[in-house]
Amino acid sequence: MADHPKTDLVPYLRGELAPADRARVARHLEGCPECREDAAALHGLIETLGRSVPPPPAIHWGRWRAELTARRDARRGRHAWWWRPVPLALSASLAGALLVLVVLGGPGTPTGNDLAVVEQTLLGRRLELLRQLSVVERLELLEDLDIIRQLDRLAAASEG
Repeated sequence: MADHPKTDLVPYLRGELAPADRARVARHLEGCPECREDAAALHGLIETLGRSVPPPPAIHWGRWRAELTARRDARRGRHAWWWRPVPLALSASLAGALLVLVVLGGPGTPTGNDLAVVEQTLLGRRLELLRQLSVVERLELLEDLDIIRQLDRLAAASEG
């Protein structure tokens, strides 16, 4: 067989392959002595490595639960910064300052009687148009309606 399952041998030996892949590798091993030899060598290596690793320590669930509770409590204490005195006093003073500004009205609001304020408001609304003043100046050259109509006809002709 041409396709040797070199990368599938270890998962095959450990039982980690899907059933279809496991059957494919098993069929290949039946007909390929080279891969059977590799599989036997890998099987011996896996068993040797399995014996050389010490067993994992027993889990003491009570100690584990206590450690988990201690970590959770430490995390809660770390995130509860607002209970500390300095940030709490700072937050209270900022809230008080905002309350004073709201009650006293902050800076005076302009009245509609001041003509300069009305002009500034209108100019502020047209600020984008003023930023493109060079375009507006060029548009003034197109005041002749005949020129605009001819441009419309040219645009329609180029589209169609």
